[in-house]
Amino acid sequence: MLADVLILDLSAYLPGPFASGILADLGARVVKVEAPRGDPTRAIPPHDERGVSAAFGALNAGKESLALDLKSEAGVELLLDLVSRADVVLEGFRPGVMERLGLAPEVCLQRNPRLIYCRLTGYGQDGPYRERAGHDLNYQAYAGCLALGAGATGPPATPGIQTGDLLGGYAAAVGILAALRGRSEAGGGRVVDVSILDALVQAQGIHFAGHRLGLRARPREMPLNGGVPCYDVYPTACGGHVALAALEPKFWTTFCEVVARPEWGGRAYDPSLRPEVAALFMTQTRDAWRVVLENSDCCFSPLLDYDEVAADDQVASRGAIERQSCLRFEPPAREPSRPAAASPGSDRAALLSELLGLDQEAQAALAERGAFGSSGESGNSV
Repeated sequence: MLADVLILDLSAYLPGPFASGILADLGARVVKVEAPRGDPTRAIPPHDERGVSAAFGALNAGKESLALDLKSEAGVELLLDLVSRADVVLEGFRPGVMERLGLAPEVCLQRNPRLIYCRLTGYGQDGPYRERAGHDLNYQAYAGCLALGAGATGPPATPGIQTGDLLGGYAAAVGILAALRGRSEAGGGRVVDVSILDALVQAQGIHFAGHRLGLRARPREMPLNGGVPCYDVYPTACGGHVALAALEPKFWTTFCEVVARPEWGGRAYDPSLRPEVAALFMTQTRDAWRVVLENSDCCFSPLLDYDEVAADDQVASRGAIERQSCLRFEPPAREPSRPAAASPGSDRAALLSELLGLDQEAQAALAERGAFGSSGESGNSV
């Protein structure tokens, strides 16, 4: 569906590559522009038999790689030449970095007035935190997410997944798609400013709305973070855990009937009932409760580890792990394919020949001028 869209992805680590991966799944051609040493994610273990990082491969499969030294004049000139052919530039540097490199939005839009220039950062392009360093854990801390994740006792747990980075990636993908649609209507390009902190705050809209009306946002005191017995995680006799999410009366009624506790019917939101529900779940193992409740239509599920997820009937039937995509389209749209991630700069010769018409001699001249850096240089580490 995006087969005619060319994206230059200058981002690294998780948020930006996740965003461009979504667009690649939709058919866009994504050229990953990375430092001569490559995206730092390439170094994160474990690595497969080809030496490719599992993290890097998951985020960058199906993309072409072009290694450029953007600290060199030749590297910047070459990128600007590519910008003139591109539909989208996606960058994840701190505010001011692209300006110092000579690649500010106004420079790129002058080269290509129809360009969509997406800036994906932790805190956005303005505000007092705009130049502050950060990673997912910092953004979740500022957004209030970590504070809400505290248990009954002890400090909040470190999140199991990078929710902020992923939400930021989705927000960038949505912003780019909207800008592309706007360009098709109005003809002009635009700048998209995406903040991961903003994305996390927006995702908690229902909690902030309740907070303003007096429902204080505290750990295990809200309907969706363990404050009510019908929506919580419970330990079982074997040490495993189960999740009960019977928020609607019909699901809670079914649960009470199946476990032979009809007297609990009117107490779904009564916090004082939780110890009794917890004691009930401790009478059997996790898998024994699966037999009793999993098919009873009461919003019950076991907590699975990754081995169990990989073997789960639903996950396997959808091929979610193998496809590495949450997107699926019925015919006539074609299923996205995800070739293995490219090695740093491996697509340079073909890309520059096809997109810019540069022959081997011209590419060799650019190499002499330092456009592609060297193995000993850090390239885009600015």
